[in-house]
Formats: sequence, C-alpha cells, structure tokens
Amino acid sequence: MSDVIEVSYTGDLLAHRRCPRAWAYEKHVGMHPYEQVQAMEGYLVHHAMEWLTTYYQEHGRKVHATRDELVEQLNRYFKILWGKGIRTTFSSRDETIERVADHLYPPPKGQPLPEVKAVVEGALHEEYPLRSVRKVVPARFGGKSRVLLTGVLDVVVQQQSALTYNRVWQWTDNENLEGTPVGGTEIAQKGDLEIWDYKGTRSSTGYLEDYVRQVVTYAALLEDRLGLPKRCVLFFVNEPDRKKRLLAVPITRAVVDSAVDWTLEQVRDLRQTVLQMQVDPLAIEGGDLRLRHLPLGDRVTDELKAQCTACGQRFDCSAYRSFLGPGKRGGEHTDVDTLNVTKN
Repeated sequence: MSDVIEVSYTGDLLAHRRCPRAWAYEKHVGMHPYEQVQAMEGYLVHHAMEWLTTYYQEHGRKVHATRDELVEQLNRYFKILWGKGIRTTFSSRDETIERVADHLYPPPKGQPLPEVKAVVEGALHEEYPLRSVRKVVPARFGGKSRVLLTGVLDVVVQQQSALTYNRVWQWTDNENLEGTPVGGTEIAQKGDLEIWDYKGTRSSTGYLEDYVRQVVTYAALLEDRLGLPKRCVLFFVNEPDRKKRLLAVPITRAVVDSAVDWTLEQVRDLRQTVLQMQVDPLAIEGGDLRLRHLPLGDRVTDELKAQCTACGQRFDCSAYRSFLGPGKRGGEHTDVDTLNVTKN
C-alpha cells in the first residue's frame, strides 16, 4: 500500500473544511448532491479564462475573442458539463452563460475587463498543474508519511501596462496566517510573477481567509519551479463592485512557510475523517469544520446552507437538522422531510 496521501486543495482540503461529513460521503462512498451549488459557474469561468488565453495565443497574441465567440464556446462547454452530471442552481442554460459572460465581458460595450485582459495577455501556463510531493511529514497521518498536494492555478507575468490593485491583504499574524483585506494601492510592475485564482463567489465570502491560505500554499509549491511569485491575486468573478473584484496577497518567506505547515495540519484532520469513515460513518459530524467548537446547530453558516439544502445526506445530518429546527407543526422541517414530494 502506498504511503502517499494525494489530496486536491479545492476538492479535498477546502471541501473538508466546509463540511467533513459531506466531503467524506461524496469522496469515499460516491454519494453526490443532486445539484452542485456554484460548481457549474466555477467550471465555466475557469474554462472561459483558459479558452480566452488559448484564443489570444493562437491569433498571434494580437486579437482577443469577441463576446459572441465566448458565449458560443461557453455553450459548447456547458453541454459537456451537463453530460457529466454537473447542474446549475440557475433557471436556464442561457441565464448561466450570460451571467458568466457579463462578468468577464460586461455590458453595454461587451469588451473584456482590464483584469481579464491582464491575465490573458500575461499568462504563462493557463491551468498550470501542481503535482509535487512537498515534504515528508510525521507518521501520525494514520499509516501515511507523505503528502502529494494537487491543484491548478494561473501563472501570470505582467507584460503589458501596469495593473493597479485597490484591495490588498494585510497580514496581522504571519504564523497563524491571519489577516484582513484593506483598501490600498499596489501596482504590478512589468515582469512581476503572479499567481491568479478565480472564485465564483463574492469578495465578502466567509471563506476568504481559507482562499488566501490556498493561494499562498500554491506559491510554496510553485517555488521549486519558477521561484516565489511577487504576489497572489484572488479574482472574485461574482463581485458586483469592481473595486473589490481583485485582492492582491503579498508573499513573504514567513507566510509561505506557515502556509505549508497549516496545510499539513489540514491533511492530518482530513486523514482522521477518513479513518473515522472506515470505522463508523455515522459518527462524522456535519457543519463547518472551523466551528466544531460550537453546538451542532451553530456550525451551519449562511453560505454553507446553500450547499446543505442540496445535499443528499442532509436527511440524517444532526448539524443541519439542529440548524433548521422543527417544522411549523412540530414535525420534520420541510427541507429534511423525505415525504416532501415537491422537493424530494
């Protein structure tokens, strides 16, 4: 048996922190919710940026795709995702695609946003793969001794006009990777190496700190290949306020080292959930892992609720049921009532 744990940062670590129970059942039992909240839009955004970059490079790095061409390509990819069983919470395909296109090529002009052009024109490798064993870790991983952390990112070298960031992450505790976004001005100079990651949420997301830790860990994994980036950039595609769409995260040696240690701690937590799954699946509690010190009903955040209401394991989830409370007549809440034929 291999002594290597292979984990995806987004698919495993962040999903596990959001809800260990849902992650365990989906990853190790193959049970999936009937709709994947935000998944469709997230896939479309990443595909759009990849395709826009390829288009630009194939046209001699002189011509950007038009909005109509982007919509046509998104329609093709939507059919592929639908065929794979990925669904959307939006009412129609056209609404979903128009929403993504509007975020990247906003009306009324229908031209690419400056930040979109910056990535497309400066990208070295779109969806650059990360598959690298970072270091040997202690054997208290439950029989495993090494971690293979995987992920995808966009490596960007600023090659055109300088890009200004009006929102910057300010580190308040390097060791514990804590900080807060602040208003400011940071200018990306020509030749700056950056990591970009796209998020289909708004900048006010309750998972912002986790996203920052994610891209800083990516910086650590990229270091052996290209060196440390000047900064990481989170692009919140769903954010209506353009001034808040980009968040620049400054990179230092201290925060990179802390990010690796923090990530390994998350792998240890994840590994414990796997071992618990093998012994007693019903013992795995649901809710946000960051709130496990709180009573069960307080572990479901407003953002997590959107996932819970679509989760196929919600009916016997003590955390979600405690969060909902009883129904109007004292019986089951309609969201966990298996006889609710309107929804279930």
